[in-house]
Amino acid sequence: MKRPQADGWTGRLRARFGFIDTVLAVVDGLNKGLLWVLCGLLAGMAALGFAQVIARYFLGAPLTWSEEILRFALISLPFLGVGIVMRKGQLIAVEFLVGVLPGGLAEALRIAVLALSGLFWLLLAVHGFAVLDVVHGMRTGATEMPIWIIYSVIPFGASLALVNTVAALVDPPEIILTESD
Repeated sequence: MKRPQADGWTGRLRARFGFIDTVLAVVDGLNKGLLWVLCGLLAGMAALGFAQVIARYFLGAPLTWSEEILRFALISLPFLGVGIVMRKGQLIAVEFLVGVLPGGLAEALRIAVLALSGLFWLLLAVHGFAVLDVVHGMRTGATEMPIWIIYSVIPFGASLALVNTVAALVDPPEIILTESD
């Protein structure tokens, strides 16, 4: 399904390169699937936390591995979800300047912020892969899981965020601001 062409430079870019809409649809589809995975991870964390409470306080035999799994899952959630938030334009931001600047300057500020964000995600991904080399061979304490598996969420999440930042640059999200009552 074709998306409506945006005005300005993004519209010209999308008109010139027809595959951009296909790439954006793939990115949005991956984000939708990842959102379901994150929801499942959160539900699994809640169930595991509940099981830990039951095992510790009612059965008197705490699960030795559950805290470690919960910690790693909790750390993984933001790394994996930040790309989706970037794509939807829902990261916390100071919108004051965007509101007071004229249209062209506000657009330039948006582009600069996304470009700097993209640079940050790129650096985080590159250094995240370097960290994987450092922790290769190490294992976690309770589950004996290879640490590189857990640390791989850093470059993977940063790469997803970079792809979504580029997608948000090419196809700006419609941000709906609501006023407080």
